[in-house]
Amino acid sequence: MAEDEDDFLDFTPIPAVASPCIGVCRIGQDDVCQGCRRTLEEIADWSIASDDRRRAILARIAGG
Repeated sequence: MAEDEDDFLDFTPIPAVASPCIGVCRIGQDDVCQGCRRTLEEIADWSIASDDRRRAILARIAGG
């Protein structure tokens, strides 16, 4: 049985540390998103941030 080549093209890896984005993208006067509580810089850098950096952002959001 041959594997369908298209199956490999649809593969999207799951990030180790998921984004806290909840789809409520409103930046307040403090330059922090009211939905996920990330700064504009954190949002912009998320896709290239290391897992350690992402965990640090999540810890800051959680207050820890």
